Amino acid sequence: MVPRKRLVAVVALLLVGVALSQSFAVATSTSTLESTYEADAVTADSPPGLVASHDADVVNLDKTVNRTPQLREPVATAARNGRYDGDIEPEAYMTLSDVNEDAEFAVYDGRYYRFSLNVSGDPVGATIELDPTDWQTVAAAASSPAANASADVREAIDEGTVTNSTFVVPGLYERGDTHYLVYPTNEGEVIGNFLAVIGGFLFNPLGWAYTIAGLGLLGAFRIHPRARPLDRRTALAVVPGTLVAMWLATTLTNTGSFGMRYALLPGIGAVTAFGLFAGFCIRRGSWKSLVGWSVALAVVVVAADAVAIGIVGTIFGALGLVVGWFGSLLLVPYGYALAKDSEDEREEGPGAVTAEELGVGEG
Repeated sequence: MVPRKRLVAVVALLLVGVALSQSFAVATSTSTLESTYEADAVTADSPPGLVASHDADVVNLDKTVNRTPQLREPVATAARNGRYDGDIEPEAYMTLSDVNEDAEFAVYDGRYYRFSLNVSGDPVGATIELDPTDWQTVAAAASSPAANASADVREAIDEGTVTNSTFVVPGLYERGDTHYLVYPTNEGEVIGNFLAVIGGFLFNPLGWAYTIAGLGLLGAFRIHPRARPLDRRTALAVVPGTLVAMWLATTLTNTGSFGMRYALLPGIGAVTAFGLFAGFCIRRGSWKSLVGWSVALAVVVVAADAVAIGIVGTIFGALGLVVGWFGSLLLVPYGYALAKDSEDEREEGPGAVTAEELGVGEG
């Protein structure tokens, strides 16, 4: 007889998995991601701070100083004398470390400057150079040709605004003799959309792992209607089952790059699904199996990412292992609570799968 509470827990896992597996599709739907961007003609009379807030080539030192008062004197000295070269407070060092050192220009106290920054951590110090310049110089160097920009940027310039479901690169654009600043009407909306996409991207493989694990456990309850029906074969089968399900799904939807669709995301899903087998091994004390399969899976996932994406794939693969490991923690209690005892598997006769058949020691 299957205990009702355990059956409800497995059904809940399945429902959570189905919801999360659809999170990326929901997050990237047109209605969810729509954002509005404006395009304003910019002249020497336009607020320099507005330009600096939305163009990567222009640093807004007013915001930087307001955020970190310890920078007020160093920046003021650089603006007054053209250069500051000396020690700075640790808080100032942390703030300047996040500033784009490749930016050519800066805005401070309503004026444009040519900008140079060098931050050192031992000892803590900075060299800040500010050379006054004019808007025409900034516009000529920082503007990108509108003709080479995305269709959304060109539409914003033509119509004044554009509302779309894609991310637009804000900044200065040039068409003829006119310079335009393209920027989001609501920055919080854009940030929220970006976080929604990232969240959906990460939750999607976790959802597939939970879905396949839930289906596997329901199947185990049907075959062995008892409190603890999970055997070694089912616990392990969830891992390739997750891979196959994700590969089929991405083949049908056909969205995203090849490496992401067939290596990175399925790798995260496989690591997550491994949590069920990990819980099984912990319950059975199969420490050699747990360590051996864990190492093998990690090597295969990182290697697959490296082959599919390149050298950068090893970095993404390692990050994927971390995401998958955290996701797997939900499945560990299921594997532990529902794992059969070794005596139960032996009593079920020749159909049982043992460690010897898998070629893995029990530990």
